[in-house]
Amino acid sequence: MVRLDRPIPRSIERRLPCRPELTREDSGVTDKQPDKGSPPPSLETILDDCWADLVRGKADRKHAYHLPVIATVDPDGLPAARTVVLRAADRDAGELRFHTDARSPKLKHLGARPTVLWHFYDKGSKRQLRVRSIATIHTDDALADEAWANTRLMSRRCYLAPAPPSTESDTPTPNLPTEFESRDPTKEESEAGRANFAVVTTRVDEIDWLWLRHQGHLRARFTRTDGGYTSTWLEP
Repeated sequence: MVRLDRPIPRSIERRLPCRPELTREDSGVTDKQPDKGSPPPSLETILDDCWADLVRGKADRKHAYHLPVIATVDPDGLPAARTVVLRAADRDAGELRFHTDARSPKLKHLGARPTVLWHFYDKGSKRQLRVRSIATIHTDDALADEAWANTRLMSRRCYLAPAPPSTESDTPTPNLPTEFESRDPTKEESEAGRANFAVVTTRVDEIDWLWLRHQGHLRARFTRTDGGYTSTWLEP
């Protein structure tokens, strides 16, 4: 047995797999001492910050919340998670939105069970949001038409895929028409993708907030009601 408080013999060290150096930042250790006199933020302030960050995440492509993970439930009852682009965050309506191919498996999941769990994490602030919501699918209504009209050509190209997403293939393929593999379509050419375009709006029912701190993590939950939100602290 090798004691971990002693140097590792070179004969053993040579057999160990290579691994990257762990920095103080990666380990969560910082030189800054926590301000033990600072009170935790109020629940009201936390909820305000949650929605402010979500709105920024929609508008700012460099914000950590711009590319969240959403999880649905597949026909076997198993979780299915993937990264999406946050397309809208509306506090007044209590909604979050993403766009997707109408032929994708996730829409089949939502058709059978419309529950969506959003996961956001900001490495800089060390804050995590888990947002439980109920989805509504829009394909042939005014909301979907407006969203399509505001979709850039480079994004419209994705909806020109000849095969539905997740279709098995014998070879690696971008699933794009050959003529669009090296260029964006024109507006007229892109209109063929409208039939494959869907907007998913999700009604936020619950926000689970977590703040990772050296001096002790903090966690809170916000549950939607008819008049707003009820809130409570949770043990991390």
